[in-house]
Amino acid sequence: MIPVLLSVLLAVAPASARTKKPAAPPPPPPVEAPVPPPDPLATMPTVGEARPFVPPTPEVGALSNQVPVWVLPSPKLPIFSLVLYVPRGSQLDAPGKEGTAALAMEVMGRGAGERDSAAFSAEVERRGLSISRDAGPDGAWVALSGPTEQLQAGLDLLADFVLRPQFAGIEVKKARELLLAGLQSNLDEPGYVASRTGLSLYWGPAHPYGRPADGTQAGLKKIGAVDLKKWHKAAWSATGATLAVAGAVTKEQVLPMLDARFGAWKAGKDVKVDVPAAPVHDREAIYIVDAPGSAQTGFYVAFPGLAQFAPPEVATKMGTIALGGTFTSRLNALLREEKGYTYGVRAAMESRRHGGTLLVRTRIRADVTAEAMVDLVAQLDKITAGIDEAELKKAQGAARQDVVEVLETQAGVAGAYVDYLALGRPPGALAAELTSYGAVRIDEVTSAMALYSRQHAVFVLVGDRALIEPKLREKGFVDLAVVTPP
Repeated sequence: MIPVLLSVLLAVAPASARTKKPAAPPPPPPVEAPVPPPDPLATMPTVGEARPFVPPTPEVGALSNQVPVWVLPSPKLPIFSLVLYVPRGSQLDAPGKEGTAALAMEVMGRGAGERDSAAFSAEVERRGLSISRDAGPDGAWVALSGPTEQLQAGLDLLADFVLRPQFAGIEVKKARELLLAGLQSNLDEPGYVASRTGLSLYWGPAHPYGRPADGTQAGLKKIGAVDLKKWHKAAWSATGATLAVAGAVTKEQVLPMLDARFGAWKAGKDVKVDVPAAPVHDREAIYIVDAPGSAQTGFYVAFPGLAQFAPPEVATKMGTIALGGTFTSRLNALLREEKGYTYGVRAAMESRRHGGTLLVRTRIRADVTAEAMVDLVAQLDKITAGIDEAELKKAQGAARQDVVEVLETQAGVAGAYVDYLALGRPPGALAAELTSYGAVRIDEVTSAMALYSRQHAVFVLVGDRALIEPKLREKGFVDLAVVTPP
């Protein structure tokens, strides 16, 4: 009986009484999840106040022949840049020989003084120098850059380049072939063709601003060495010439060097070229240049603009930047970022000596040409009502930044200041212009942009006519005209 009773008692006894287990370990403390670093893109950065920037004031001098010189010393790096400008360029091209100035400027670097083309190029390269040049409807220029220790030798080469080009027949032929090949390549690009055609249609084919400065295929083929020498004699005289030098130089150092080489440079005839105002455009057709099979359509829109330093230029500049002068401008934000029609669209003022234009340029996917045209026209109409304060502030900063970027290099400094000098501006003109950016008022911008009615604009589209014309007509653009590029 005892074993049975004992087994019953054990069966009903608590487990703790039967077996004493060890205490359970305490639970581990909770593990806190790691805190991720702050996302630098989660919030918009705040825009601080612009740092003060005062452009340099040039030291003013002149050569023995009264050619004015501005010197802008900057001793931080042992380099220099020089720009020599004359106010005669492609406006001197004879009718039917468009491209004379462009060809002449190319050949001027192909043999000068006692050196043939190979020897001249080798000497420039051996001394670590760079010579660039160009010509347009408002003049021609040549730029020289390099180490300051090579300034004397560089000026010798520059004097040969400007005053004693050889214009050898074989070099004329080579340069002509080079320009013709470049022109042919450009004519396959819709954006280039749109700009070229737009200039001709806006200014007129006989206007100095309407003729292509890089020439025509027919014109380049007619130009010989005699034509180039004649152009050079008319264009490259001391009359109206200006010089700007920037870098590790001083006026006392560089003026005697320049005078030794250019002080006896003779004045020439003051060649007068008639530069009339642009014709009035009133609700003209949209011009189409047919480019069969093109995947893109080149857009070019030209509004009546302003001559350089015309009174409303600053206000118009701000409105133009808001329209299409930055990545976040109205046109780019809509046509690129929102719609995906293009890689980019820009609006810019093109102010020249005797007039100007406000230009809008882009390349649009061919299949959405008509849709992009609707959006573009809507934005061009909307900008005439002006911009808001936020856009004005951004435009002021962008305009100021553009100037700062130009002046980041000595070549940019020399190029900017020679232009001001050529226009007869005072030495402090650039600083005054920067100040005016911050002073422009919203009502001034509104008044300036109200003038840009698209009924006075010229529209040029370069694309596959068979693809884009029917869709344009569907969207209501029925007044269309087909043209060929100059």
